[in-house]
This record gives sequence, C-alpha cells and structure tokens, in this order.
Amino acid sequence: MDHEEIKDIVRKFPAFAYYSVDRKIKPLVELLLELGVKNSSIPGIIKKRPQLCGISMSDNLKPMMAYLESIGVDKAQWSKVITRFPALLTYSRNKVQTTVSFLAELGVSEKSIGKILTRCPHIMSYSVDDNLRPTAAYFRSIGADAASLIQKSPQAFGLNVEAKLRPTTEFFLARGFSVEEVGVMANRFGIVHTLSLEENLLPKYEFFLAMEYPRCELVKFPQYFGYSLDRRIKPRYARMTGCGVRLILNQMLSVSDARFEKILEKKTARL
Repeated sequence: MDHEEIKDIVRKFPAFAYYSVDRKIKPLVELLLELGVKNSSIPGIIKKRPQLCGISMSDNLKPMMAYLESIGVDKAQWSKVITRFPALLTYSRNKVQTTVSFLAELGVSEKSIGKILTRCPHIMSYSVDDNLRPTAAYFRSIGADAASLIQKSPQAFGLNVEAKLRPTTEFFLARGFSVEEVGVMANRFGIVHTLSLEENLLPKYEFFLAMEYPRCELVKFPQYFGYSLDRRIKPRYARMTGCGVRLILNQMLSVSDARFEKILEKKTARL
C-alpha cells in the first residue's frame, strides 16, 4: 500500500492510525495468508474494512469464523469469501443469527444457508426488516418461490421493492404478460429483476418482437435477457435466418457454437 492509500484509510477510519502493527495488523495479515488470500488482495481487504484490524483475534474473529463454519460456510473458500466481502467477519453474532433465522424461516435448509453465505456473503449487509422480508413478500405476491430464489439470486433481495422490483414487473405487465408469467420468469431466471430496464430489458425485448417469436418463448426461456444482444443474440439470429430455419430461443442461444452449427446443419439438411 502506498502512503496515499494509507492516508485515505485513516481519513475514513481514524482509529486505524492507532492500531498496533505487531499486535493487530500483522496477526490479521498472517491469518489471511494462512486462509489462502493472495498477498495482492490484502490491501484491498483492509481498504474495504479497516475495522478488521481492530477486532480481537481470539475473542471475536476466530469464534465468528467457527460459528459461520458450523452453519455451513465452506472453510476451504474463506479466501474468496473474505476477499468478496470482508465486512462479514466484523458483524456481531446477533446480526448474523438474525439473518440466518430469517433464511430458515423462509424455508432455506441449513446446508443451503451455508452455500448462500459462501457464494454471496454480502447478503449479511441486507436488513431483515428493510430488505429481506419485504422483498421475499413481494416475490411471493407474484407467485415466485422466495426460498428458491434467494438461493439462486441472493443479490435480488438487496433491491428496493418500489424502486426496482415493482417497475420490472410492471414492464412485463404493460407488454401483455400476466403476473403469473412474471413469477414463472423470476423462478426460471432469478436475476431478471436485477437487470436494467433501459440498458437490458427494453432493447432486448424490442429485438425479441422483431424476431416474431410468440410471447410464451420468453416465459419458457427468460434467460434470453442474460445474453449479450450484440455478441450473441443478433449474430445467432442472423446465422439462423440466413440458413432459412427456425429454432426455439433456448436452442438458438444456450448451446455452444459447435453445437449450434450442428443443429443448423441437421435442420437445413431436412429442407
């Protein structure tokens, strides 16, 4: 870390300047290295959460890690978990237990809770009352399986219902989809509500209309919105129509280039 980075940390978190190098900072760095964190990643971790350096290793940090491992966090993945979200280890046991209890209440199994925390540790930053509970209630209201959805796309539960989730649902309702169909799409492609209306959903939906597929194709394969319009959807569609054949969306987009060409070859052979 250069001097400017250190100064920036101190400006944001003045207590950092008073941490003992030998008693606080070095033991933390040694622990991170033992867990497999890359040397180059450590400055970023400290910049994100300098409070880590002030936490007692024996009274807080290691007991919290042991608790998280007991509820299923994969200890072999600690380096990735901490690099992604170092704040996880600075939360109180009560905060973590509150979130874990909500996930269990939602119907998520203990094994799956551990997987969620390993893959998406920043879910702990979401307030149960302000984020998780109202978001789960909203997804249920449109017929989506909240317990399944939070396992597939936990990031969706950090979104505001009125500012993001409802407008996405309204986008589809305004185009003739039913609430039930929107729920089905959410179940099949959990991140659909996290996508930008202007930059993703609208341009891709307009191109979908231009391709003249029936609306049910999107309900069956909402993953369509996860593919690049310019690098995947348009080139595949142009290649398909150039061959004079018609494939369902799933066939057109989800297969590898080699498989796509084989499908086209078989289809054209039957013409």
